[in-house]
Amino acid sequence: MTTPNEQSNKNIAALVMLTILMFLWGIANNMTGTMLQNFRHIINMNDIQESIIKSAFHAAYLFAALPAVIYLYKKHSYRATILLGLILYAVGAMFFFPAASLESYMVYLIAIYVMATGCAVLETVANTYIVASAPTHDKGIFRLNLAQSFNPLGSMLGIMLCQYIMSDSSAYNSNTTVNPEIIREELDSITILYAGLGEFLLVLLVMVMFVSIPTTDNVMLGHKGKDLRESVRRLFRINNFKYGVLALFVYVGAQIGVWRLTIPAISEQGGTYNADYLYTCSMAGFAVSRFIFTWIMKHHSYKKIMLWTSICAALLSLAVIIGDGMVVVASIIGISCCMAPMFATLFGMSLENTGRDMQTGGAILVMMVVGGSVIFALQNILAARLSAQMSYILPAVCFLGIVAYATFALLLSDKKSSA
Repeated sequence: MTTPNEQSNKNIAALVMLTILMFLWGIANNMTGTMLQNFRHIINMNDIQESIIKSAFHAAYLFAALPAVIYLYKKHSYRATILLGLILYAVGAMFFFPAASLESYMVYLIAIYVMATGCAVLETVANTYIVASAPTHDKGIFRLNLAQSFNPLGSMLGIMLCQYIMSDSSAYNSNTTVNPEIIREELDSITILYAGLGEFLLVLLVMVMFVSIPTTDNVMLGHKGKDLRESVRRLFRINNFKYGVLALFVYVGAQIGVWRLTIPAISEQGGTYNADYLYTCSMAGFAVSRFIFTWIMKHHSYKKIMLWTSICAALLSLAVIIGDGMVVVASIIGISCCMAPMFATLFGMSLENTGRDMQTGGAILVMMVVGGSVIFALQNILAARLSAQMSYILPAVCFLGIVAYATFALLLSDKKSSA
């Protein structure tokens, strides 16, 4: 029989392990996006091929989340599902060896997709476990925000690793496409970076095998997913969940759009501003703000925090559209800071009152990461037809949608309190 203290120790060990995983998929997401700029020139990708690769990461989340939860239900084991995610992540990273050797677009695409599938499996398990294993739902949302605070630190490390390699490379030299030595040097640099990541993942995989992680029976999920279709139907009868799915979809779209068009929007303000440096500042603001908002969450309602940050993000997006120079720069950095608590809090808010279907709900929410591809594609069209600065009208609309959801959640909470 497991004592409460033993169970608590298992939960702590699992939370630490899952926090490390969040750090790692932050590396994968941003390292891949930044490295793509280099790889495009080496293997002569056209715009369509580049857009497919950019979409592959988000598409993996769409297609892998529900199979991941089915696998979890079948094995009744978080450990087995985490190991599966780590194996896929490591295999995807190792696929950069043949991609570099063959200089093949298709192998590179497979590598990205397999690696993203591993991340999707890990995130499907991690986010929901952290919320479900907490003694109260409020505590679960706080824990998820704390764990997710390490994700942007991984993102920044991924960006810095790529920038370090690029600073020593000749990827943008006009002779790159005709000089085999430069191409080989660049491919070797990329391969070594991903191989190192893959080796670290294998070490982590061995560590997971020796960490005590509770089974699904020890976490209050209550539903083993024998009828996934019925579970999905029950979930979409819950307004809080149904609207939360839409809110998370538009949030991820807004986040990707804001970040990917940060450099173009700042560059449009003239050569006075170092767009690359300011993008790094924006990411740093996001990382620091996550810890700040997590601390604030200990003393204030997460629903009110969501409402006010989404209002500020919408207003700052409008400031980008109508502003100029430093107003645009400061507003873009401010949007990143406001986005800091949104993903984890929206995720947790959407799962409130989902009860026995919480794990299925978590998988559906993870699928909404595909919003990053769908909404960014629309924003990219606006940027091409108008300007990167004017395209921020789409994130503004997305943030207004989150304002509506946060308002709905607060009104629902007040109605329950008065009942």
